[in-house]
Amino acid sequence: MWFWGGLLESLSKVVSKTSKLIGVDAIYDVVEHAKIRLPKVDFHQDRFIKLLDFPDASLDIVISVDTFECIINKESLVTEIHRVLKPNGKVIFAHWDWDTQVYNSIHKDIIREFVAKFSDWQQPWMDSSDGLMGRKLWGQFQGKGKFQGYMDSFSLLETEYKAGKYGYDRLHDLAGLVEKGEIDIKEYNSILHEMKSLNTSKQYFYSVTSFIYCGTKI
Repeated sequence: MWFWGGLLESLSKVVSKTSKLIGVDAIYDVVEHAKIRLPKVDFHQDRFIKLLDFPDASLDIVISVDTFECIINKESLVTEIHRVLKPNGKVIFAHWDWDTQVYNSIHKDIIREFVAKFSDWQQPWMDSSDGLMGRKLWGQFQGKGKFQGYMDSFSLLETEYKAGKYGYDRLHDLAGLVEKGEIDIKEYNSILHEMKSLNTSKQYFYSVTSFIYCGTKI
């Protein structure tokens, strides 16, 4: 099971022993849990508003996964990342493009509606949301003239429908919109039943695409 800080845990296994890893998250409980699990990583609680709490030209690389849409002032963050990176420092920003979610279903209109509602959904813990952020990363970084880079992509493909799988968990997240009355409960239960049936008959399929900007400070 993936946990907050899991990316840093993976990085800690491949970087040199002299490298210093720093983690930043806005939620206090998340930061405290990560500190216990990864005591060698320097964790900070920070809900970015204007400035990053790092000196000029102090970091070699800045990596973010599925966070950028939650930042209200995205242009300021790009400027701050440019400031704290060393000359020729690297930036890697990845983000699911939520509108690319695909479920195999005979109920095409319902699935399209669910995907759109998920993509547009600003959940309670988010300061901002943009389900199309993945496709906007190029413009946010390359378009500001502060970085030179390229785009890449990764598509997650799943053929199992069970708890812990990404497609299963995202579909069950939509229960929050059912509770708010934004998704019809009968349609929702119908899709859940269909996914279980498709899984049993080995016809279940889910995918979603992440777009990744890889750049160098200029």
